[in-house]
Amino acid sequence: MTPHKSSDKSGRSLFRRINEWLHLWLGLASGIVVFVVCLTAALWVFRYEVWYFTEPYQRVEAQNKPFLPPSVLIAKAAAFAESREGKAVVFTAITYGTSQKSAFVTYKPGEGKFYSIYLNPYDGKVIYHKTGPSKAEAFFIFVRSGHRFFFLPQKIGSPLVGASCIIFVITLITGLIWWYPKKWSKSTRDKSFKIKWNGNWKRVNLDLHNVLGFYAFLVAIALTISGIVYSFEWFDKGYQWLLTGKVTASHGHSAGEHPHSDTTITRALYDQPADILWQRIRTDHPGELGRLNIIFPEEANDPFEVAVNPEDGTIYKTFNRFFDRHTLTELPSEESRKFEEMTAGEKLYAMNFDIHVGQIYGLPTRILAFFASLIGASLPVTGFIIWWFRGKKSKTGKKRKTSGRPEPENPISVD
Repeated sequence: MTPHKSSDKSGRSLFRRINEWLHLWLGLASGIVVFVVCLTAALWVFRYEVWYFTEPYQRVEAQNKPFLPPSVLIAKAAAFAESREGKAVVFTAITYGTSQKSAFVTYKPGEGKFYSIYLNPYDGKVIYHKTGPSKAEAFFIFVRSGHRFFFLPQKIGSPLVGASCIIFVITLITGLIWWYPKKWSKSTRDKSFKIKWNGNWKRVNLDLHNVLGFYAFLVAIALTISGIVYSFEWFDKGYQWLLTGKVTASHGHSAGEHPHSDTTITRALYDQPADILWQRIRTDHPGELGRLNIIFPEEANDPFEVAVNPEDGTIYKTFNRFFDRHTLTELPSEESRKFEEMTAGEKLYAMNFDIHVGQIYGLPTRILAFFASLIGASLPVTGFIIWWFRGKKSKTGKKRKTSGRPEPENPISVD
C-alpha cells in the first residue's frame, strides 16, 4: 500500500500518512518471513492429530485395572534393551499418559542420542522401540525449523523471526488504523466487513487483505506476541514482569537452577525410589492424569524430578516436584506451584505456549489458530499484490476506481 504524497489533496493527517507509510514498507520488508512463519504455524497446529493417526504405538486399549509400577515396566524394558544393545542400559526417565496412552522409558545409547521403549502400561508388553523420529515427527521438525528459525541456523534465524514478528504486530496495528473509515455508512460497512466476491480479481484481493485481516486481528496479535518471547530473552522477561511484576521463570531461555540433592548422603534409603514417588504422586493427585514424567538423577547432586500434568493436550497446568535422590524428601521449588495457586498474571504467563499454538481450549481454538495463521500468511501476499498493481490503468486507459475508502485520491485502486 502506497501512502499519498499530497496532504492537500488527500486531506489525511500527518498521523495517517505516517501510519500508511509504516504499514507499506514494514510489510514489504518482513513479508517473506511472515509468510513462512504463519504458514508453518498453520501446519504445526494439528501435529498432535497427525501423530495420533500415524504413530499407533502411542496408543493402547484402556483396561479396567491399574498401571504397572515403574520398576516392573523398567525391568521389562531393560531386558528388551539389553537384547538389542548387547549390554545393560541406564534409563533416564519414565512417562505415563492417560488410560489410552502407552507408557515409555528413555535411555541413552550414546552421547547425544535418546532411544525410547514404548510399553503397554497394563501388562508391560513392549510395543515399539523408537530409535529416531518418525516420518511425521521429522516433517514437523522441519516445519518447526521454518517457524522458529526461517530454516536458518538458530543464532541467525531466531532473531530474524523475532524481529519480523515485532514488525508484523506493528503492521497489524497500522493496518487496522488504515482499515478504519473516516465515516461509517452502509457503503463503508460493506467494504469493511464483506468480501465482494462478484468484483474483479483486484477487488477480491483487496477485500481479502482488508476484511480477513480485520477478522483475524485479535487472534493474530495474540499468536504473534506469545511467540516473540521464544526469540528474545529481553522480551520474555519484560513480558513476564508486565504480567506478574517479577521475573522468576523463562520460556525457551536459560531458566533458574533446580534444587539439588544432599551430596553428604551417599546411600539410598529405598530400593525402588521411582515406585515410591509414583505411588506418592498418585495418592496426592487421585484420578487420571494427563501425563506423569519421572526423570531420574544423573549427577551426584541431581534430584528426582517429577513433572505432573493433570490434563491431556495442554501443558499450562504442568508443575514440577523435586525429591532428594537418596531420602526422597521433597525439595522446595518455585516450579512446584500449581496453576490454581498462581495469580492472574502468572496464569496468563504459564498459558503462553498453549495460547501460542492454539491448544489452550482444545480443538476449537486450534481450528481458530489454524485459520488465523493462514490469514496471516495471506496478508503479505495480498498486500504485495495491492502494492504492485497500485495506480495501474485499465485496458481502456481509464483510471480504476478507488478501493474501499471514501477518499477519491487513495492510490489503492480497483475496478
